[in-house]
Amino acid sequence: MSNLLSTLNDLTPVIVIVCMALFMTMEHYLPYFEQGAFRKKQRTRNLVIVALAFVLNGILGTGIAGVIMTAGSRHFGLLYHILPENSLIAIVSGIFFIDLNSYAFHRIYHKIPFFWRFHRVHHADTLVDSTSGLRLHPIEFLLQSLTQVTVLPLLGVSITSFVIYFVFALPWFLLNHSNLQFPAWFERYGSLLLVTPNWHRVHHSNYRPETDSNFGDIFTIWDRLFGTARKADVEKMTFGLENFREEGDQTVGGLLKMPFR
Repeated sequence: MSNLLSTLNDLTPVIVIVCMALFMTMEHYLPYFEQGAFRKKQRTRNLVIVALAFVLNGILGTGIAGVIMTAGSRHFGLLYHILPENSLIAIVSGIFFIDLNSYAFHRIYHKIPFFWRFHRVHHADTLVDSTSGLRLHPIEFLLQSLTQVTVLPLLGVSITSFVIYFVFALPWFLLNHSNLQFPAWFERYGSLLLVTPNWHRVHHSNYRPETDSNFGDIFTIWDRLFGTARKADVEKMTFGLENFREEGDQTVGGLLKMPFR
């Protein structure tokens, strides 16, 4: 089992790169929303930010995994005391706990101005596509890592749950940000459990009540449970943030400086 987890963890960057290339190719030939000439330049800028996230993930992800493994070896954390270790229900519960943690802190990023300053780099993209999925300011990535390394061991999330979650989650972030139109049945039935593209596009609206909704990363159940789910017509929607629509705001330097403006 440990060898399989190690292999999956090692393959995650390859899976993400392959998915990114696939979605970007499909978006070029079959875009849901038409892209102007500026978008090609913007996608390249986004990829630079994504590359920074990859470097940080390689550095910080190893540390988070180490803390989770150490906690697990000592049977430290909630799940180790209420469920059989490495049982299917413990692994699945761990996966849902990771997503609940992401949901909770996502709401905090929108609520508290200090965190919003960094998170708005993700929201300022004026057209949501696969390169938007991992467009995170490095300091936001660091903040996310700090929440994970603090909260997940307390919850008793196992390394098995951690690896499985992110092997699925990172490609899914690319899919639910992609500029592709998915079948109506996929949006309707898939969103009963998972964050589908149209479900997540509402979150990227420039209309603040829509921006402050649909916070889930992978599962939609948290938004439904805590009253933050919202539906809207994405084809009539404007994406991005009104204060950051100029080209200078969208350069790599502009994105890195955005939280401090």
